[in-house]
Amino acid sequence: MLIAAAGPWRGITLILVGLMPVLALSGLVPDLPQLFQQFAAEPHRELLVPMIITVPSLCVALFSGFAGAIADRWGRRRLLLISLLAFATLGTIPMAFTSLTAIIASRVVVGVAEAAILTCGNALLGDYYDEHDRRKWLGYQNMFGALFGSATILAGGLLAGWHWRGPFLLYLFGFVVLALAWINCPEPVRDRSMDGAQAPVQQFPWRTVALVCSVTLGLALIYYVQAVQHGRIFGDLGVQSPARISVLVTLASMGTIVGGYVFRRLINVSTQSLLALSLLAYGVAYIGVACAPDVTVGLPLDALGQVGGGILLPTLIAWSLGKYAFEYRGRGMGLWGGAFFLGAFVSPPAVALVGQFTPGFLASVGAIGALCLVLSAVLYVTRRKGQPQ
Repeated sequence: MLIAAAGPWRGITLILVGLMPVLALSGLVPDLPQLFQQFAAEPHRELLVPMIITVPSLCVALFSGFAGAIADRWGRRRLLLISLLAFATLGTIPMAFTSLTAIIASRVVVGVAEAAILTCGNALLGDYYDEHDRRKWLGYQNMFGALFGSATILAGGLLAGWHWRGPFLLYLFGFVVLALAWINCPEPVRDRSMDGAQAPVQQFPWRTVALVCSVTLGLALIYYVQAVQHGRIFGDLGVQSPARISVLVTLASMGTIVGGYVFRRLINVSTQSLLALSLLAYGVAYIGVACAPDVTVGLPLDALGQVGGGILLPTLIAWSLGKYAFEYRGRGMGLWGGAFFLGAFVSPPAVALVGQFTPGFLASVGAIGALCLVLSAVLYVTRRKGQPQ
């Protein structure tokens, strides 16, 4: 049995695999001012320079489904190893580039590799572990992810202070993860007892995909209100200094660790109940920051939203993994990843749309918080009435 043979190192490796998208995004955020300075003479730099950071996430949204189909046909391990090699190599190669176009092109390849890494990592989690152990490792991943993200931002800032190319050195860590995956992640052998409630099917379960992706996208819109516009939330609460905003965002993100811990402690609680709890936390947080008189009151309320996110993300992954049989788990989780990352691009326009009916940005956040409370109540009531989980 694959699980017993590997011990904890397989789970640790999958945690690190799942954190590669965090490295891809967070490591370069402190480098943005230096990148603008370096490419000050480039036409359309206001559009092109931020793409160095955002293009990989767009590629995850676009290519995760294709990566999943390849993983199902070709093998999860093989695609994971090749993708980690591409991620680490193309991630560091801008150290040798002087062209903005060449850097962006390399970031496209990094994004495609990132799509495959995320898809294969999630699929392997479902292949190796039963539902109980999946939740355990997802809880650990979410708890460690906040610390890893903060450490990556700090390291990126220090390296950016040395040279604008410096943060790209962080991608060397991808070679470490590649070595761990080579040792600890063999190609899975199907175990029918771990397919969840769903029996093998002859055709791809498009109805299941529609359900999973629609729920995921809807909840991702709520998740990314905070994840994408965290700085603006604190800015509207009266914080002017970018340095202070970064400190506040880091402090608030520690709530994710609490959320991951809560998820692990509630390992036997139903998906519907966990989603209701997450939306309750988001509802109170978003309404709270909208009504907060200053950042002193707003910070702990904002951190409560991070607790909600710490529960929401592993719950969604665990729920989605249980929906797919072995044959289609790669493609299914690839489409899940595409739906979730699509939320990063759709959420800001959705907030802006809500803002057309509210007096300001924080008021629109509060309106979304009210919607979260309604959804939480609906999930809780239907659970009490014995509706399907």
